[in-house]
Amino acid sequence: MKPIILMLLFVLSNSCNESEDIALLENTEEEQTIPQQQVIGPGEVLFKIKILETAGTDKELCGTQKENVFGVEVVEVMELGSSLNQKLPKKHQMDVSFLFKPDPLATGTIIEAKAKETLCQDSSVTYFTIIAHKILE
Repeated sequence: MKPIILMLLFVLSNSCNESEDIALLENTEEEQTIPQQQVIGPGEVLFKIKILETAGTDKELCGTQKENVFGVEVVEVMELGSSLNQKLPKKHQMDVSFLFKPDPLATGTIIEAKAKETLCQDSSVTYFTIIAHKILE
């Protein structure tokens, strides 16, 4: 009797609404955009950045080859998560890595991005990985 009840609970807990599944499949592009009410976690930042250098080939960040690395300049810091190690003043230039291959971003493009800070082996050095973005200009 106990296995039957457990099986019933398992089936009921895994049932879902088909319309939600279809909506998720249709909106795959929205996964890469930033929601209006963004929740910033520890070690994350929400900022506007300007693309200074587009990705040509893989670049080295913290001694590791990374794909989709862009040179950027901070335009505005909108929200900071707790426990960030790196200060981000306006006009600060740095290299960032995109978690996924972004649509072609031309030099001078301004984007709103959510990024996660990552520590290097030398813990005094960090870099940011863009986990979501939205093109503004």
